[in-house]
Amino acid sequence: MPESLLRLSVIVPARDAEATIADCLRALTHQQAFTLGCDYEIILVDDGSRDNTAKIADEIGVRVIHQANAGPAAARNTGVEHALGELVCFTDADCIPTPDWLSQMVAPFENPEVVGVKGAYLCRKKQPVPRFVQQEFEYKYQALAKLPKIDFIDTYSAAYRKNIFLENGGFDPRFPVPSVEDQEFSFRLARKGYHLAFQPAAKVHHSHDLTLWQYIHRKWGIGYWKAFMLRWLPEKTLSDSYTPASQRAQIFLTAILIVALGVSIFYTPLLWLALAAFL
Repeated sequence: MPESLLRLSVIVPARDAEATIADCLRALTHQQAFTLGCDYEIILVDDGSRDNTAKIADEIGVRVIHQANAGPAAARNTGVEHALGELVCFTDADCIPTPDWLSQMVAPFENPEVVGVKGAYLCRKKQPVPRFVQQEFEYKYQALAKLPKIDFIDTYSAAYRKNIFLENGGFDPRFPVPSVEDQEFSFRLARKGYHLAFQPAAKVHHSHDLTLWQYIHRKWGIGYWKAFMLRWLPEKTLSDSYTPASQRAQIFLTAILIVALGVSIFYTPLLWLALAAFL
């Protein structure tokens, strides 16, 4: 197909993802293309893998681009630089898109004002922690669905107009690990007044954290890198379309709880403050 007619490029950054990448790429190769009215390409950016990630992708027949390990932000940027499509779609190597994922991702772009789209997670796991994590996402999705515009797009299910992506410098490669590099880019676009939209029907399956420790470890990492990001986006400390006010209050109360418990070793009455914060 001539390059000028190629509308979509799907970019998957991956490092040492041989356990999950086959399911992800097979789901992408079996999208309901007839509903799109156009062809699409799949690009796997191998971010310095030490396993068979690239070999598996090559056997499935997708386009593979290799780079030295630089993190998912840089890997996605590399994919966009090589992309032929007018729209660039992103998902992660441990996600399995539903058969209509691409057609749902494309739909909001019928509005010429929309430059970025965020999709949603599904989870088949039945254990308590992944069910809790999914409910946390669903709670946030309910709030997002009420907004005409959003400022928060994470790349497990995302799409952008390629020209806007490139004009605004893409993801910041200063984030060397999966963290908030996707948030930062969407915050940056929203600050400039671009129209970003939520498309809850664009769904991908994901295996969420299985244990409480995995959940805490992930949240700690996100918190660390978000503090790094807020140095140049301070307005997002108190407000964004994804994090409800109740959750920000919970974070604040958790800090009070930890401090009160620590200081109560020396001043016992602070245990009452800790109890109040906990409740």
